[in-house]
Amino acid sequence: MTKDNSNSSIDPIVMEINGSLAERLSKLMRGRSVRQAAEDWGIGASTLNAYIKNGSVPNLNIAHQISLKEDVTLQWLATGEKIQGDIIQEPRSAYTAPDAFADFVLIPGYRIQVSAGQGALNPDQLEPTRYLAFRRKWLKWRGFSEKELAIVWAKGDSMEPTIHNNDTLVVHTGRNVPADGHIYIFRNGDELFVKRYQSALGTWRLISDNPIYDKLDIPKHEQHQFEVVGQVVHIAKDIGD
Repeated sequence: MTKDNSNSSIDPIVMEINGSLAERLSKLMRGRSVRQAAEDWGIGASTLNAYIKNGSVPNLNIAHQISLKEDVTLQWLATGEKIQGDIIQEPRSAYTAPDAFADFVLIPGYRIQVSAGQGALNPDQLEPTRYLAFRRKWLKWRGFSEKELAIVWAKGDSMEPTIHNNDTLVVHTGRNVPADGHIYIFRNGDELFVKRYQSALGTWRLISDNPIYDKLDIPKHEQHQFEVVGQVVHIAKDIGD
């Protein structure tokens, strides 16, 4: 499966609508230095300084992170307007941003590393640990429902060069009937692993893209031991340090 790069710009920008974003960030600093506030919010001091002094704006992920740290709504941080209710209504479902970010949806990420090599996985966590922002038009173009998407992280090298260690994997959990040539996450007991699927006369052939790893054939009478968690539909990765 090739990576989908079309319409893949997912760097949403927080826009000023009512008042100054820099003023609201300064207010949230509550007398702290730029360095201390940046450390508390998990961002660089130079980054925060650019928001306050140079008119730069955070992407949606960072804005969401700051709002959670300071116990304010994302709507207030973005627009200066208050809204009723909690930001995250249901932890396991995708969080839909308020009107200021109507073009984006946040997909939940879970602290799970899916094995792309050999060995066990981190324990499954029911609560999302972070959210990544994607454009609604990208979901529409791909034909995806946001409620059927989840994010996990790859561990190991058996799927290189397609998937590298620590790559971000977007998984379509509604696609659990495997089709030839696509990449899926499989569960066997407490282990999750990612492999390319091929049907071979009723046998599931699970293929590692890295040729140093052997194929794994699952005969029909053993397939009930494996759950198809979902199809990997998007891969994101960091480049450089």
